[in-house]
Amino acid sequence: MPDAPHDLVSDFFTLTQDEWSPEIFRKWAGISLVAGALERRIWIRTGRFITFPNLYTLLVAPPGTGKQIISTTRDLIFNALEPGTKSKAFRVADKSVTKASLIDTLFDSKQTRITAKGDHYSYSALFVGAEEFSVLLPAYDMEFIGALNGIYNNEESHTERRRHGHPARIDIEYPVLNMLGGIQPSLMSSSFPEEVWTTGLGRRCIMVFSSETRIRDPFLITEQVGGVRQRILTRLGELSRLQGEITWAPDAIEFFQNWWMDGGQPIPSHSKLNAYCSNRAMNVMKLSGISAISRGKSMQISLADATRAVSWLLEAETTMPDIFRAMTGKSDQSIIEELHRWGVAKYIKDKNEPLDSTLLYSFVSERAPSEKVKAIVELAEKSGAFVRQAGTEKYIPKGVFLKPKE
Repeated sequence: MPDAPHDLVSDFFTLTQDEWSPEIFRKWAGISLVAGALERRIWIRTGRFITFPNLYTLLVAPPGTGKQIISTTRDLIFNALEPGTKSKAFRVADKSVTKASLIDTLFDSKQTRITAKGDHYSYSALFVGAEEFSVLLPAYDMEFIGALNGIYNNEESHTERRRHGHPARIDIEYPVLNMLGGIQPSLMSSSFPEEVWTTGLGRRCIMVFSSETRIRDPFLITEQVGGVRQRILTRLGELSRLQGEITWAPDAIEFFQNWWMDGGQPIPSHSKLNAYCSNRAMNVMKLSGISAISRGKSMQISLADATRAVSWLLEAETTMPDIFRAMTGKSDQSIIEELHRWGVAKYIKDKNEPLDSTLLYSFVSERAPSEKVKAIVELAEKSGAFVRQAGTEKYIPKGVFLKPKE
């Protein structure tokens, strides 16, 4: 009996252990790698509803946080070959793809496959690995956003009419698009107007945030266990031949039903994520199928896959509010000054009642990424903006704000 396949997401995590990207970026890049390999040949059914496991994933981070993991993912997809051939297994967009070239490339990515019964079927599939997503979407273009939304839905066709060039109209049969993009919070703030969070694109993107700067020895080279890169390429090639419906094990159905019908807790509470929340069940369906294929050749979602899908999604969702805090672009110093002004007003309003530390943490958490909240509150105390009452967790704002020494 042949050995069971290695888990692709885990193998990718091992392969990239020497990269400077945060762990959560490496995980979601691995998930996107598997999604990109499934194209439109794999589908997942829940009741009367069918979905394909394509994803729009955005890695959001300040400069220098390791979004280059996207290039690693793209290169693996690009270099995978169909088994026993020298033919590329997948269609991959250029590294600096723009909105002008994306539709053309997708149109040119038509391929025809043969089912186990000998039937022919065609579709157009493309993987986009855009380390600088702002090149693809430099400004909020309603027409282009509408095209991305329609393609995400895996409609039977996409029609593009052009004002310039030839042909004036193109029809893309059974399109499917997988996107893994990187973007800085400041660029999101300038490119994405408020309505993006209440319309289709904000609902369809899984956004993952990190401001972690992973410090690695630049001369460190970890031994690759068992030729893991080649193993990944081989598996990707095998997946290019996989086709059919992924079913659900009974206990996986029960788990998913219970989690979703109980409210899908915990639910992201940030106001800009209200539209996104309507897509969470579909995200879990897609991720469950990706997990099943990643773990092996079984075409059934197990309980382990369903629980892993939910854990993947919840981990990403815990980072999403930090995106909107980082988009404000406020420095630690300006947040402390704002905290102090609020503290003085609160202190006077409450008739000189000291402020509990939970109030300070709550105020800062709405303006700074979660990993910086504690440090900012501590800096506010050290700078003299607040004085802690001895033996308590209560603070009194100073009447005169003293800036910390340079």
